[in-house]
Amino acid sequence: MLSVLPDDVQGWIAKVLGPDETVSACLFTDIAPDGSFGERWTFLTNRRLLVLAAGAQADAADVAFELPLELVEDAFVRDYVSSSALIIRSGAQSHEVARFSFASRNDASDICHCVREINRQRREGKAAGDIVPPPPPQRPLHRCPQCGRALRRQGEVCAHCLDQRRLFVRLLSYLKPYKWQAALGLTLTFTMTGLALVPPYLTKVLVDDVIQAGNHYLLTLIIILLVATFLLQAGVSVVRSYLMQWLGNRVLYDLRVQVFDRLQLLRLSYYNQKQTGQIMARATGDLQRLQQFISDGFQEILVNIVTIILIAGILLSLDWRLFLLALTPIPIIAVSTTIFGHKIHLLYHRIWRRMGTLSAILADTIPGIRVVKSFAQERRESGRFADQSADLLAQQQRVAWISSAFFPFLGLMTGIGIILIFSVGGYMVINGATTLGVLMAFTSYLYQFYGPVQQFGQINNRLQHCTTSAERVFEILDADVEPTEASRGIVLNPLRGKVEFRDVRFSYEPGKYALDGISFTVEPGEMIGLVGPSGAGKSTLVHLITRFYDIDEGQILIDGHDIHDLSLRHYREQIGVVLQEPYLFYGTIWANIAYARPDATPDEIIAAARASNCHEFIMNLPDGYDTMISERGQSMSGGERQRISIARAVLRNPRILILDEATASVDAETEINIQTALERLVENRTTFAIAHRLTTLRKANRLMVLQRGKLAEVGTHEQLLESGGLYSRLCSYQAELSRRKAW
Repeated sequence: MLSVLPDDVQGWIAKVLGPDETVSACLFTDIAPDGSFGERWTFLTNRRLLVLAAGAQADAADVAFELPLELVEDAFVRDYVSSSALIIRSGAQSHEVARFSFASRNDASDICHCVREINRQRREGKAAGDIVPPPPPQRPLHRCPQCGRALRRQGEVCAHCLDQRRLFVRLLSYLKPYKWQAALGLTLTFTMTGLALVPPYLTKVLVDDVIQAGNHYLLTLIIILLVATFLLQAGVSVVRSYLMQWLGNRVLYDLRVQVFDRLQLLRLSYYNQKQTGQIMARATGDLQRLQQFISDGFQEILVNIVTIILIAGILLSLDWRLFLLALTPIPIIAVSTTIFGHKIHLLYHRIWRRMGTLSAILADTIPGIRVVKSFAQERRESGRFADQSADLLAQQQRVAWISSAFFPFLGLMTGIGIILIFSVGGYMVINGATTLGVLMAFTSYLYQFYGPVQQFGQINNRLQHCTTSAERVFEILDADVEPTEASRGIVLNPLRGKVEFRDVRFSYEPGKYALDGISFTVEPGEMIGLVGPSGAGKSTLVHLITRFYDIDEGQILIDGHDIHDLSLRHYREQIGVVLQEPYLFYGTIWANIAYARPDATPDEIIAAARASNCHEFIMNLPDGYDTMISERGQSMSGGERQRISIARAVLRNPRILILDEATASVDAETEINIQTALERLVENRTTFAIAHRLTTLRKANRLMVLQRGKLAEVGTHEQLLESGGLYSRLCSYQAELSRRKAW
């Protein structure tokens, strides 16, 4: 435990620990009692709970709080507006022993878990020192390693320290497959920029060499050159514009496909942390902004850069003194643009988060509109949407205010430069230091020079749009994916179906074990019933079998092989799942059944429908198997949806079958039909069935009773009834409930 702590903290705790005193859990906190940022450490040992704060000397610490272990009755985390606190209850008193940002909240759960484990084992007559400590915490990972600012979650990119150049380069790397098209577009950009510089020079010739000299032949030639220049410029602009739009669409296509592919491979834990609307906003709106930048913004940056470089050379050749004078406002513009870009980037972060929240509200309320209307909560949802919209409006107004002040400021700076050129240049013409044609050409080029300089503020604004969206998209692309192929990639085909858990521990959050020390063996073809109170860990257990999540400790063996060594794709192809709330896709009944095996023959699909007792009601529909199912299957009854999902599982012909409350929400007649279909489905398959209606599990070979993440009882229905334990009590409760319903 202590070896994972920083060296200075190891020195602190070593000096205060007594003989035979060991640390069970520790917590880093980052807020001092006065509310300022300050480092403290909370330790739970086998004798006491103590809080250490940095002392006057670097190698020592002060004990800020201490409480004997026998006086610690409970521990819990209390959330405030922008922080959380660890509360220790002792008798009639409660002590706030640590305050910390949300980034350290999960680590605080370790302390709470150990305290509850101590109290549980104390009630069982065991020594407090015998508890199994949770995974040791480290210094918070939810802080930026560069600036130390708190992040909302582990792995998030700090908006203050974001390297926009690397992000921009990564975005442009998607142009690599189209490098020749991009090179052609760049060439056309240079060509168009060069053509735009011809008219001002012809103006100089017109004033100095044509008008003053009365050269009619040269006048005709200049007019022809001007017409040719504008025609060629228009033609190049059309080709370049189409090419850049084509490039933007291709990159958008590549990114869209890559993002969707990545979303299919992400772990379920990613979706647990994100709302559906936020993910959809990234896969649609953010990608669209990237496409607009590549097709429009990128070429605008190139045009402006090339224009500034070329015009700067021309201005320098026309008159170096006027050129130096024209550069006067540039430093002020550069500094103000940098400051503006930093502020606007942070504001866009806030705007995108609020837009994601709005999308999440839509994704929640539209599919759940029946619930909204059932409880007459239309006004409440409208109010919630209006409040979030108002919050978004406030941030957008801040952007509007800053932009409204910044861009006129740029215009003022460039206007000052133009006034200086007119003043000094006019004086030089009067005194014969330069010609009128040079001054006219210089001012014409100067407008083209200041235009791109001024536009860089707007380009920076669009660049902040782009980098913020790119950051959100790349966060999806950089997220951890499921290991679809293990290093060894063992393919078990066919799978026998032997499942073995060896001291498995799993937690969704550190210190809060959903499963704690689970061990059992299931032979091929056995049917196992999983029962227990809500939150006991039944669904978590089957999620681990399907490897939706990876365990923290222990081992899961499938046919004697570690589940991590199996080819995940081939393994899941031999697992069938029937959920309590079956999900049907928008499309025909035929397509939904065939989803398990798209290459199945018509005879196999119909046979699966017959086995699941749904063929008859399908044939009674006007369009039969071609009947369209609405979104989420809402056009069908719960029993019909369930039987179609069973047909999908039958078609899969799995070796391991998982039934998660398959008959929980149907009437008695429908339940009989579903039970009949399930009895056919479980034959010769290893089956894990979760059910609160305990009577549906009487045919199970064994029942496993879970309580608080632990395996409380194992046996047959008769054995567990005779034991008088938790299962017997649950059966008594259900029998009493059935009698009351009969009354």
